[in-house]
Amino acid sequence: MNGTPMVRAGWIEVITGCMFAGKSEEAIKRITKEQYSRERHVVVFIPQKARRRVTMSNAEEIDTAGKVVSRSGKVIECVEFDETTPWEIVRKLSPGVTTVVIEEAHFCDNELVKVCKHLAEKCKIRVIVIGLDQTFDEEPFGPMPALMAEAEYVTKELATCTECGSQNASKSWLDSRALDNVQEGKILVGDKQYRAVCRHCYGRLADKYPKKN
Repeated sequence: MNGTPMVRAGWIEVITGCMFAGKSEEAIKRITKEQYSRERHVVVFIPQKARRRVTMSNAEEIDTAGKVVSRSGKVIECVEFDETTPWEIVRKLSPGVTTVVIEEAHFCDNELVKVCKHLAEKCKIRVIVIGLDQTFDEEPFGPMPALMAEAEYVTKELATCTECGSQNASKSWLDSRALDNVQEGKILVGDKQYRAVCRHCYGRLADKYPKKN
């Protein structure tokens, strides 16, 4: 970002990318900077549906219920909400909040776009949204595409491809053996069954392991 925005100016930022790209790490960095300021009050929200166990870089597993967790070990407490009714975020806000962070936004109803606009335009709040941009079969994920179009700032994080080592991994490959457990909406909550791959390796894996229709 260029310059220093006004303290009470509202805007939307999106941090997106595939699995294992460091989205939560980037979000935690921004949250930490906000917490350094005496004039800023940050509240972090996360959908109930996002609860899972995350494997850290030291192989430890952490339950993410009510937390934003990066795989480097950083943890920030947050407020859970029902992803089907994102206006719950507005109802849970207290006076004086200057920054709202919404983690795992891809799980949310598309109404989240209106909620974010309301927070930025009516409440003059800085809104930071984090989520996957694509499902495991390369479809746009939930409200993320619309949020990316609406946002003033979009950061797309890339991962390391587990197949070829490229630093341009932008796809989340799902082990075909886990497909029977996929929920409605093409979601499998968790991270053990996923791998980050570049577009070229994704194509090779898709040819080698055709997915069920």
